Amino acid sequence: MIAVLVPVLNRPERVRPLAESCAAASTHVSRLVFIVSMDDAEEMSAVRHAVLAMPEFVEAVIATFPVEGGDYARKINHGIRHTTEPWVFQAGDDVHFHPGWDTEALAIAMRSDAGCVIGTNDLGNPVVKSGMHSTHSLIRRTYIEELGTIDEPGKALHEGYWHCWVDNELIETAKSRRAYFAARLSVVEHLHHIWPVKAGSRERKGRDDATYRRGQERYHEDHRLFIERRPLWRGRRR
Repeated sequence: MIAVLVPVLNRPERVRPLAESCAAASTHVSRLVFIVSMDDAEEMSAVRHAVLAMPEFVEAVIATFPVEGGDYARKINHGIRHTTEPWVFQAGDDVHFHPGWDTEALAIAMRSDAGCVIGTNDLGNPVVKSGMHSTHSLIRRTYIEELGTIDEPGKALHEGYWHCWVDNELIETAKSRRAYFAARLSVVEHLHHIWPVKAGSRERKGRDDATYRRGQERYHEDHRLFIERRPLWRGRRR
């Protein structure tokens, strides 16, 4: 079974559509876990309403640390410690689950015992759609516990990034361990404002907001950190 982990920050309007999307499209998800900052009152209220509406499916986990750099990664790792399912899916609140996404991802994972990080198709990023990268991935718990990041067993994501490039490290590290596989028929659509609704359209899948802008604040610093850390996994082919 799968625990879907969703770090959230100042987007209460996204809670209900995300919960409904995940519930309707999933077969193997045991719970949808929102990881909420302790002082994010509006978000917490929205999550509590979702818990009341779907008490056997939606769960709230409080992030007991302040909002600062690495908030997304820290919340994912916090959610991992509060769940027990053999698989976790690191999502965001700006996604839409397509029917059968989890069945398709698990089918790829079960083809080999080495399938520990399974990439999904976000229908936006060309590199993701090609199967070479993944922004939202299914991760085997034993992979996290035994290997984790390149230098921290027990953590799925490195917490040193402000926000960007953290998924690149996850995927490149898994590739260096020959543990990454792409499930291109597993569609978890990224409703990011940079992606058009359809090719050539000016209409975007989402709206820019303060949470997106906060995530981009230190993009170049994050990229420098990624380049600095890259030799850690490039020198450890497994």
